[in-house]
Amino acid sequence: MSDQTIEIEARPTKELFISMLIKDLVLKDAIGDLVDNSVDGARRIRENGKYDGLWIKIEATKKHFKIDDNCGGIDAKLAREYAFRFGRPSDMPAIKHSVGQFGIGMKRALFKLGKEFKIESTSVNSRFVVKVNVDKWKELEEWKFKFDEIENIPEGTPEDKRGTNITVTSLHDDVIEQFNLENFISELIEELRNEQLYNINKGITILVNGKTLDAPQLLLLHSNDFKTAYWEKTYKDGMQVKIYAGISEPNLDEGGWYIFCNERLILGPEQSEITGWGAKMPARIPKYHGQFNRFRGYVFFDADDAGLLPLNTTKTNMDIDSPRFHAIRQKMISLMRPVIDFLNKLHDEGVQYKPEEIPPLESAVESAKLVSLSDIDASTGEFKAPTPPPRDTTQPKMGRIQYSKPLDEIEEVQQVLGAQSLKEVGEKTFEYFIEMEVKN
Repeated sequence: MSDQTIEIEARPTKELFISMLIKDLVLKDAIGDLVDNSVDGARRIRENGKYDGLWIKIEATKKHFKIDDNCGGIDAKLAREYAFRFGRPSDMPAIKHSVGQFGIGMKRALFKLGKEFKIESTSVNSRFVVKVNVDKWKELEEWKFKFDEIENIPEGTPEDKRGTNITVTSLHDDVIEQFNLENFISELIEELRNEQLYNINKGITILVNGKTLDAPQLLLLHSNDFKTAYWEKTYKDGMQVKIYAGISEPNLDEGGWYIFCNERLILGPEQSEITGWGAKMPARIPKYHGQFNRFRGYVFFDADDAGLLPLNTTKTNMDIDSPRFHAIRQKMISLMRPVIDFLNKLHDEGVQYKPEEIPPLESAVESAKLVSLSDIDASTGEFKAPTPPPRDTTQPKMGRIQYSKPLDEIEEVQQVLGAQSLKEVGEKTFEYFIEMEVKN
C-alpha cells in the first residue's frame, strides 16, 4: 500500500461543467445576462442613474452574435483576476446594485451561444482582447484563459471610447435555427424591452438588429381624489422594499403586478397567484380578469448585495419559498384589496346609469392625470378613491315596456300623435292611457 496515494481525484471535467452551466438556460435569458452586464457597466460610470448617451447594440444572425456597448468597459485587472472566473470569489469587489450573484452569467451565455468568442474591452486605463476556441480550450489541462492583446492607457480613455464588444461565432445549430425565426427575434425584443424598461426610461438605448427598444412608462392616475397605496421597509441587512398599488389606463395585457430587483424587471405584468391573484389570505382577492385591467402594482427590491434579493438564479422568477418574499406578498395582497374594491364599484356603476349619463366615479377617473411613478407623492398609506354619491331616491324607479304591433297600424298612430319615433309612439300612448283611464 506504500506506493498508493491517499488522495482521490475529484476535479470536474470542463465538458461536464460547460454542459451543466447551460443545461437549463434559455437562449433569450442568456442574451439577457449579457445585457445585464452592460447595464452594470452603465451603473458603475453613472452613479446618478442617468444613462442618456449610453447604448447597447445587439446583432443576432445565422453567422454570428454580437453585443457592443459604450458602458465603461472592463478593467484589465478585473478581467485577469475575477471576470473570467467560474464563480464569484469572496474577495471580488462587489458591483453594487447589480442582479448578478454567482459570477457565471457571461461565461454561461457565451458557451450557450457558440464555440468561438472574442471579447474586446476598453476601460479608462486599459484595453484587452481575449479570443477563445471552446473545443480547443476544453482539451487543455488548465482552466485559464489568456489575453491575446493587452495594454495600459496611462493618459486615460475618453468616456465615449470606453466599452465592450463581444462576438460569438461557430454558433450552435439550435442557436442558428432560433436566430432564423422571425418570431424569436420579436420575442427577444419584447423580453429585453420588459426586463430593461426601468433602465430604458432612465435613458439607456438598446438596439436589437437595428431596432430601438421602447418601453412603457410606469404611470398611475393621480388627482386630489386619488391616492396611490404605498409601503416601504428597510431590513437590517440593507435590503429595501417599496410597494406601490393604484390604477392606470385600461389595458388587459398590461394590468397586474410588476416586480423589480435592483431596477431589473423580474416579473410583470404578473396576473397569477404568485403575486396574490386568487388569494384567500390575508384578504380575499379574485383571479385577474378584464374588470381589473386598470390595476397596476409595482414592487421594488433593492440591495447593494444581489445575494439578498429573493429571486431565482436565472432571474426569471421570484424565490417563492423565500420567507422574505412570502411576507412581502402578504403585504401586496393587503394593499391591492382597496384598489380591487374601487374597481368593482367602477364596474357596477356602469350598469346603474343611462348611456347618456356620466357616472361620478367614471368622471373622477377621466379627470385624473397619468403621473410618472417618480412623481407620485410616496407617503405610506392605503389606496384612496372617491366614494360615489347616493343616487337620488326621490326619482321613481323606471321599467321598460316592449311589444310588437303591425307596422301600418303603428304608422297610423304615429301620424295622429305627431310622434317622431317609435319610442315616442309608445310613450305617448302610455301617457294617454294613464290620463284617460287611470287618473279619471
